[in-house]
Amino acid sequence: MWALGLYKLQPAAIIIANQGKVMLKRAGRSAGFFGKRMAKTSAFAFFALVVVLASGCSSNSNSDGQSGAWAQSGQGAAGQNQSGSAETDEAVSGETTFTSGVGGSEIAGISGVTGGANGVTGGAGSATSDGGGITGGSGEVTGGAGGVTGGAGGVTGGAGGATGGSGGEAEGSSAFGNIAVEELIGDGPYTATKTDFSGPNDNYTIYHPQELGPNGEKHPIVGWMSGGATNPDWYPMLPHLATHGFVVVASNTIPMPGGEIGLGQEIIAGIDWILEENDRSDSPFFGKLDPGKIASMGYSMGGLATMTIADDPRLTTTVHISGGTGSAAIERVQNLHAPAAFLCGASGVDIAGENCRLDFEAATTPVFYGVFTGDHLCILLPPCGNWISSVATGWLRWQLMNDQPLKSMFVGDQCSVCQDTNWTVQQKNLN
Repeated sequence: MWALGLYKLQPAAIIIANQGKVMLKRAGRSAGFFGKRMAKTSAFAFFALVVVLASGCSSNSNSDGQSGAWAQSGQGAAGQNQSGSAETDEAVSGETTFTSGVGGSEIAGISGVTGGANGVTGGAGSATSDGGGITGGSGEVTGGAGGVTGGAGGVTGGAGGATGGSGGEAEGSSAFGNIAVEELIGDGPYTATKTDFSGPNDNYTIYHPQELGPNGEKHPIVGWMSGGATNPDWYPMLPHLATHGFVVVASNTIPMPGGEIGLGQEIIAGIDWILEENDRSDSPFFGKLDPGKIASMGYSMGGLATMTIADDPRLTTTVHISGGTGSAAIERVQNLHAPAAFLCGASGVDIAGENCRLDFEAATTPVFYGVFTGDHLCILLPPCGNWISSVATGWLRWQLMNDQPLKSMFVGDQCSVCQDTNWTVQQKNLN
């Protein structure tokens, strides 16, 4: 039976193994991003990881998995700007699909990655749409210690486009300020730190601003679950979120196939714990958190885990990255009660892609469905991981911090992500 299962999973394993070859080649050239971790991994261990991940990606097991690592240090890989085909704007059963056309602009800085120590430089400047898009000119996001230097234009609209210097549009206000779209790839205004071996049973890592609530702000909470065979250390997005003011409670459990219900309960346990810390007078989090702004978020099996708890009334939003329930457990989609973001690769490219598509079709709540031009490992490697991190950060800032200018990233046929050729977007019930 095990041998038969491996045979059925062979295409997924080949996808992951081929990606692994690319990673290992990069490791030989660079001690950054992936090399430091995977260069020390034996061929046998990598094959074992492939088997675990492929098992988790099977629709029969209703799980998906991944391999790889992305630790920002040393030299990064040069990103590529991609062009779309003709622009489409069609409504299908209450859903709208947007595909960037030739000349459609990109989110500035997202497509290019050249490393310093956390340094990110956008391609050769982003493209500009004729009808009003997003331009960073030759703008760059340059990290010394994760700092952000805007281009010469911030967000500049063409005909009918919005103009908003370094702060984006003037619409809306947030206790955490407003961040321009092209700045989301860089670190936010806080210095991130983490607390290891914390939370229930000392089995959580907490990513948070080093100084909590310096101006009286209350930090939103994000519960996180990793994908199969990985732990929170594999995801640079988590400390990145802390620089933007979020407190991330991440379980250290390394998921294995078929355990998404228990993993979902671990997310809930972490959220319960941090809320108790907010009420405990001798806790560093005492009075520093916003119990009314909570998200659950996960990748691959972590995305499945998030779907199992999406009916928790305390959740303001959920984010599901390359993790779709699909036909095997499609009824879980009905757990959604709040706006959700599905960020996945395409069917046939991301091994969770088809399940993500089915989940979007079954959803009745507001959903942003972004399909990136990458495979299941996209979140773990640049430049694709940067695209996902930027979009997820923007979504959470909009949903949890009332950063209203970032609404334009996700809503309408001219949304910023809609104009980025690295994404194809569908929307449902968003306004």
